[in-house]
Amino acid sequence: MQLPPNTEPHAAPRKGRRHKLHGKRGDLFVHVRQDGSERGYVWQHTGEDIVRGYQRYGIRCRDLSSEAVYANDVSSPRVEIPRIVIETMRITSNHLRAHDVAAFWRLFAEARKRGIKADDHSIRVGDVVRYLGLDSLQRAKQALVRLTSAEMTLRLNQQGFHGPIRMNMLEILHDTDDLAALRGSDVLFFRLPAALKAAVSESRDYAWVELNAMSRFKSKFSFPLYFKLCLAAGKDKLYRDVPKMTKTEFRAVVGMPEKTQNSVLEETLQLVCDELLAISGVRKRFPIHISFADDRLAIAVGRSAKKLREWKPAWIVPKAAAKLLSTVYNMPPEARASYPPLMYFRQAETAVGVPATKVFDHWWTDIHGAANYGIGTAGLEANVFLDLIARVGAEQAFEDWVETRDFGYVVDDEDVEQTATATVPRRLPKPKRTAHLKLEQWQPQALTYDDWMLKVPVALADVNEAVDVDDAEIPF
Repeated sequence: MQLPPNTEPHAAPRKGRRHKLHGKRGDLFVHVRQDGSERGYVWQHTGEDIVRGYQRYGIRCRDLSSEAVYANDVSSPRVEIPRIVIETMRITSNHLRAHDVAAFWRLFAEARKRGIKADDHSIRVGDVVRYLGLDSLQRAKQALVRLTSAEMTLRLNQQGFHGPIRMNMLEILHDTDDLAALRGSDVLFFRLPAALKAAVSESRDYAWVELNAMSRFKSKFSFPLYFKLCLAAGKDKLYRDVPKMTKTEFRAVVGMPEKTQNSVLEETLQLVCDELLAISGVRKRFPIHISFADDRLAIAVGRSAKKLREWKPAWIVPKAAAKLLSTVYNMPPEARASYPPLMYFRQAETAVGVPATKVFDHWWTDIHGAANYGIGTAGLEANVFLDLIARVGAEQAFEDWVETRDFGYVVDDEDVEQTATATVPRRLPKPKRTAHLKLEQWQPQALTYDDWMLKVPVALADVNEAVDVDDAEIPF
C-alpha cells in the first residue's frame, strides 16, 4: 500500500487538523516512499475497526474442562476480564465466601467459551467441583445458591446501561429441588447479568487472569486487588499505575465495610498479601513486590510473561516469506520436521527484536551445527538439542530455544523482584486509662500507684497520738 508524497511523517499538517498518521496504534503497514525507502506505521482501530469483546474468544487454553482443575500443575488457563469490570465491579453482599467468588468466575469463563452473547449458558456440576478442589458436591451447590442471592454493582456508560447498576450476580435455571438432585455429571444451566454481558461484549481493553490462581484464594478480598495487578502487569512498565495505598484506601479497593475494625483490617491485609505472594508455578505470570513505607502499602508488578505463541506476529516482506517457505519445502521430509511454521519466526521477531529472516538463519545454523559438527546451542549439548526436537516437536523446542538463546537483545528487562514474604505493620493498642478513684475508697495499705500519675498518700495516725514524721519520708 502506497501513500501520496504529501503524507510523509514530518509534513506540516493543515491548521486545525491533525496529521493523518498522528497517534496511530494497531495493525502495521509499510509505506514505500518515492525514493524506494520504506517506513512502517501502525494504524489505530477506530469506528467499526475496533475489536470488541464479542469478537474475541476470551479464553486461553486448549480444553477448559480438563485444565481448569485445582490439582492441575501443568497448565493454567486464563480468562479475559474487561477493564471496566475490574475497575468498577463491587460485590455488595457480605455473605459470600472466597470459594463462591471463584465459582462465579469459573462460570464466567464457561460463558466466554460458549459465547458471551448467548441468553443461557451451561456447565457440568463436576467441573465446578474439580475447579474448586472440593471433596463434596453439596458444598459446590451451596456456593452456587449463595451466588444467586448475592448482589453486585457495575458503573457503565453505554447503550442501555448508564451509571451505577445494581444486579444479582447469578441466576440458576433450576428449581431448588432440581438443583439438589443434580449429580456431578449433570449439566447446570445459568444466566449472567445482562449488564455484565454488555460490558464484556463492548469492551476494547482487558486483562488476562489466571483461573487456577483464583481457586486457591481463601479471602474474597484477594480477588479485586489481584485483578488490578493483572491489569497493570499487561501494560508497558511506564503505565503500570498500581498506587500506593493506606490501610483505609486498601479497604475501599477490596470492598470491605467502612466500619471494619482496625485489627480485622490488618489481618485481612496480611492474608491478602500472603495469598498474592503464594501464587507459584504455572499460575505465576508476573513477579509481585510488596513493601510498606510510612504505613502505606506499595506494590510493584513485572510484565506478564508471554509465551512465544502469544506474541503478535511481525510483518514480513512477501518475497522474504516466500524464500523461507521454499527453503523449508525443498528439504527432505525428515529435515522439514525440525522447522516450525513461519508464524513462529514472525512472532520471535516481535519477542526478541531480531528480523524473522535472521531468526530463521540462527535456527538453521544451530540445527546444522548440532547434526554435523556436534555443536551445542542455547545451553544444550548437540545430542540433547536434537533429541528435544524429536521428543516435543519443532514448535515447543523452538519456543524453548528462543527463550534461552542469546540474540544480543533483552526480552524482559524488568527489574521487579518477587517478594518472599511481607509483614503488615500493626498498630500498638492504646493504653487503658486508670479509673479515677474516689477518696473514700482509698486503701493506702493495698493501693499501688504509677509514680507518673499520683503521689502515694501518707498514712495519718490517730489525731490524739503524737506524730513525728521526717520530711524525708514524705514523697513530694
